[in-house]
Amino acid sequence: MGLIDWAREATLSVMRHPGRALMTAVGTVLGAVAFVATLGISSTISQQVSSSFDIRRATEVVVSPQSKGLDIRWQDAESLTRLRGLNGVVDAGSRISLGEQPIARGLGAPTSPFAVFGVDPGALAAIEPRLTVGRSFDAFHESRGANVVLLSQPVADSLGITRVGAAVFIHDRAFTVMGIFYDVGRRQDSLTGALMPASTAEILLESYRQGAEEDANREVLIRTSPGAAQLIGSQAATALHPESPQDLRVVAPPDPRQLRREVEGNVALSTVLLSIVALAVGAVTIANAAAASVTTRVAEIGLRRALGARPSHIFAQLVGETTVLGTIGGAVGVLIGVATVATVSIVNRWSPVLDMRAAMIAVAASAATGLVAGLWPAARAIRIQPVSALQR
Repeated sequence: MGLIDWAREATLSVMRHPGRALMTAVGTVLGAVAFVATLGISSTISQQVSSSFDIRRATEVVVSPQSKGLDIRWQDAESLTRLRGLNGVVDAGSRISLGEQPIARGLGAPTSPFAVFGVDPGALAAIEPRLTVGRSFDAFHESRGANVVLLSQPVADSLGITRVGAAVFIHDRAFTVMGIFYDVGRRQDSLTGALMPASTAEILLESYRQGAEEDANREVLIRTSPGAAQLIGSQAATALHPESPQDLRVVAPPDPRQLRREVEGNVALSTVLLSIVALAVGAVTIANAAAASVTTRVAEIGLRRALGARPSHIFAQLVGETTVLGTIGGAVGVLIGVATVATVSIVNRWSPVLDMRAAMIAVAASAATGLVAGLWPAARAIRIQPVSALQR
């Protein structure tokens, strides 16, 4: 039996019942679909990372002191000017967190504790509050220490404030509401409180409680150009506090490329594991079908042996049939996987990315699964004696 004869016999035997063959190969179909579709979708998504990566984290650097006893001159105008001179810094400024402070709708009205933050114009630009009504305060308000605030939507709703120009009281000090914001570009904790000029926060810090400085958290917020966060993170401490940069703690986002590689690696591992499970199910399905086929084809096997077929021919015949089943299942699975990737990409308006090596690997793995699945039934078939088989 030549190789061409072997392949033709195996294919004809399988294609006599195409529906049954496809159902038998359903495990390999699922394995190939899982492998091709998951890898294709993950590759497609990875191409969108540069445009859809979370810009709020990818361009945010935060600098804070290692200890609260550090001299606040690291936040002065000269230090911030050096920082803003770094290539890649878009906005930078100081933020002072005063913790939760009692805020009331009117003088003598019941108070509710909300977080209060003092931000200079640079920090406010880095935070990027998205206003529902009103406008942000600016350098004029900062220079005057004006009693103005921006309220987050939850705080405004809690206090019953729906318009700008209303007054709120913090420690019995009146503040004019200049705007209400519903979202921020950075520093999500701002969504739970109120923003005021940093100079106003300094005044409030000095007046409302002795020793309050120890409870205040100071930091510098930096908004960088895309891709510059890692570089700025390595230079910010030196720019702000050149005498002792180790006294400052810098938090920069991870490198997006490294993060993407880690995500892709995890997705690839999950894909391989899922495909292995599906192929294992397919192998069991094909082996069971082949074993049942041997029982029903005893007479055929006996006839082949009587006509001169050797045990190796019978073994190769049955293994060839299961290999063809696996290959067909893999090919069908690849087609379904490619269609899935294309459909997902069209729906989301992405550019589909397909690696044909993954398709070839899926078909090869499915064929190997079919081959392995046929070994045991084929070993049983060659033990059938021609005489007893022809007597059935």
